[in-house]
Amino acid sequence: MESPKDAADSTARTFSQVVFTDTPYSYPPSTSVTCCYTLTTAYQPNSRDWVGIFKVGWSTTKDYHTFVWVEPSLDVVGQESATRQAVFTEYYLPKDELDFYQFCYVDSTGQVRGASTPFRFKNPAGQNPESSMDEDLMVITTQEQVELSRHERAELQKELDQIRGENETLKTNLQMEQQQAASMKGQNEQKEKEMSRLVREMDQIKEQNENLKSTLQQQVKETDGLKEEMMKQQRDAAEQNNQSLSLDGASRLNETHAQEKYDRAVMKIKLLKEEREQLRQIVDAQSQETDMLNSKLREQERQLFKMGDSIQLLQVDLQSSEKEKERLSAELLRSQSLAHDMDDVKTENQELCRRLARQMTLQNCSDDELKVKCQTLDGQLQDARRKLAAEREETKNTKRQAESLEKDLQAVRAQLEKVASTCVDAQRISGKQELQLAMERDAMADARETLADKDGLMEEKEQMIMLVRHEKEELARENQMLMSDIEGLRRAYAELQAPPPADSPHLQPDTNTSAANDWQQQQESPEQADNPYDNIDMGAGTEEEQSLVCRHCQECFPCITRNELEQHERSHRLCPFCTMVCDNMEQSVFEDHVYSHEL
Repeated sequence: MESPKDAADSTARTFSQVVFTDTPYSYPPSTSVTCCYTLTTAYQPNSRDWVGIFKVGWSTTKDYHTFVWVEPSLDVVGQESATRQAVFTEYYLPKDELDFYQFCYVDSTGQVRGASTPFRFKNPAGQNPESSMDEDLMVITTQEQVELSRHERAELQKELDQIRGENETLKTNLQMEQQQAASMKGQNEQKEKEMSRLVREMDQIKEQNENLKSTLQQQVKETDGLKEEMMKQQRDAAEQNNQSLSLDGASRLNETHAQEKYDRAVMKIKLLKEEREQLRQIVDAQSQETDMLNSKLREQERQLFKMGDSIQLLQVDLQSSEKEKERLSAELLRSQSLAHDMDDVKTENQELCRRLARQMTLQNCSDDELKVKCQTLDGQLQDARRKLAAEREETKNTKRQAESLEKDLQAVRAQLEKVASTCVDAQRISGKQELQLAMERDAMADARETLADKDGLMEEKEQMIMLVRHEKEELARENQMLMSDIEGLRRAYAELQAPPPADSPHLQPDTNTSAANDWQQQQESPEQADNPYDNIDMGAGTEEEQSLVCRHCQECFPCITRNELEQHERSHRLCPFCTMVCDNMEQSVFEDHVYSHEL
């Protein structure tokens, strides 16, 4: 089997059998091209040989752009080496001015016997020889080196894309954090406005309480005046009774006057009753408003706790972004070290070029080989320069990204400090509101005490006046009847809100729910309530066929035991207030439902 070294030697021998001479660096476009080549004595031409134009980088002889057949020349037969020509017409030539091409001599068996130096089709107008030499350089390299450079370039591009993606994710995370901070700031402003509104409402309630206290004091004074007036009337009535034996006509006048005063006193007492009821209603409304304010205060405290949790999450995100910053700084240092290594490689490459130039001057090599080696070295140098420029640009980009991330982190820290200060202010305001609520509760207690004192005075007056007592007793009886009706309605409403009891005879019935169902059946179908013994036979017939039923989800289980049914019932998640089945609710929705009963 032929070794790779022998194959390379044979390829070099076949490529050197035909030598192309006087091949320029560029040909003018839109003109015919003539190439010159020399056949060595080691090769005998054939009429089926041909010369083709190939694009640099070709792999097989089928990759030709155009070709011409070799024309035999009778003038040079018998010579050891003969120079021949191949003419390519203008129409079949390539039109691209950027790519490089070369001539190749192919024999009748399809083997390449010789190849020229690279050239391209470019207009030579306006070019000096030095610039044309610099621009027309073409590096010839192997396919393995091309693949290796492509692989390295793909890996570098992949790393660059990964770094860009990470930077984009960091930017998006920072934008989200900024949006969250802005939303939290808006929420804090809304809460501050709500707190100021609540403070104003508390001040108004305080003023109303002061007004109620003043009105209560005035009413106490009025009741004292009425009491003194009633005492005076009693004394006058006694004196009039003493004088009635002697003066009948005058007594009648005095009795009518006393009756008028008595009627006026009764009217004043009724007015005081109405005012007392109004004051009680006002106090109840204020107590409800106080409860509502307490619930709002609890809700705000809950929101403050949530805000604290969000601040902790933002701090965690800040720590993660700082870690990402450290990683980017390490990546920046690595890229800087890579740039430094590229500088070292550049210096080594320059040193190698100098050494190679010295060796090439000492050795007796052909001009073509020297040109090829110089071109390869120049190509490697240009690649190294391009890589160095790309690495420097990437280092600059990473520096800019690190600076922008540092600025974003500082902005996020400032926003977190602002949020923390707003939370402290909100806690202070909530403490002030709690103190104001305590003061309002004390004021409400004082108002209730004054109302109790006034109730005592009114009871004394009612003891003095029999007619008023009779009316009060009648009103009390009516009130009791109404209260009993209200209590019955409340029980019926609560039983209607509760889940219906199971029809199974194995379950323990609830007394309240059975009473509510009886009352509902009496209200809806009075005709059925008159005959309670109509459904006895029907219930007895179906009792044996019924199965165990869950009293929460009302699902029937035909073949289970009582223990299994209890386990099933315990598996439900129920509301402790309304016994609602909350299996499909999320935890937050379930908690809000439970808190709604407390409010």
